[in-house]
Amino acid sequence: MRRAVVGWALAYGGLRIWFATGHAPPWKLPGNDLLIPHWVAVAGCAITALAAIASRPERLKGWSARLFWVLAAAWVAAAAFILLDVVAAVLPGLGIPFDPLGMLCRLGAILGAVLLGMTAKAHQSEAKPWPPWIATLGAYLAVTGCLTRLAAQAAVGFGTTPYGGNLSLVLFEGGFLLVGTLLPFLLVHPIGRRFPRWMLLVPGFTLGVAMTAYFGVGLIQMVVAVVQGKPVYGDVGLPDAFFWVAVPAYVVWGVGLTLAARGYQFATRRATDPECDLQITR
Repeated sequence: MRRAVVGWALAYGGLRIWFATGHAPPWKLPGNDLLIPHWVAVAGCAITALAAIASRPERLKGWSARLFWVLAAAWVAAAAFILLDVVAAVLPGLGIPFDPLGMLCRLGAILGAVLLGMTAKAHQSEAKPWPPWIATLGAYLAVTGCLTRLAAQAAVGFGTTPYGGNLSLVLFEGGFLLVGTLLPFLLVHPIGRRFPRWMLLVPGFTLGVAMTAYFGVGLIQMVVAVVQGKPVYGDVGLPDAFFWVAVPAYVVWGVGLTLAARGYQFATRRATDPECDLQITR
């Protein structure tokens, strides 16, 4: 698996060098295809390759396994626009720009993150299950983030959304509520065990990590903008106060979903892993 990581780093690094030397295509989303400059992505590929080459399987239970997890999280954060790609592809009526080439480039970064995660997971010690209250706390955080985001929208008016009132918007808002209320509930309640495991883990982890990365980067950009004396998303037409409530709410929502999904993973692993005795809070 370490060879796969090195191969990916070389291939993807070559693509990033091509983009960095002035051959990048025009992107439909603002900025680059990733949330980092091209040369920073090149450096990231080099660091990833060196980490994989320098590590040894017998050492992956220590610092190198943790390093691989950090690198995997960094690549997911860099490709955080993938969240918009998914929404634009599933609900084209919302009007979010869909860039197939940009999405493929971001999927390339996600592929590297998956390989890094698989490498670390295959060689590290089995993770110890955490107390069930952590998953329950994550569910409460997710619901709190969702409701806070709704409250922020209500404060500025639901008519201020940039999306048209069409079927795609109705479906988006319906999914928005399900991910913010029903999904966290199912992840920590015994009734959630009646669902196929993948039906809750896939959206729980995918949306949790993607939201945390995307809006986490957005929150950092907001702080940088304030330090530099620049407006925060001034071209959107909404007050800065809205974003200072909505964006952190999304981050809390994403972190909560991730924690709840991890707890659900531990809880439902018991059938195949006798060492895991975590019980879901009833």
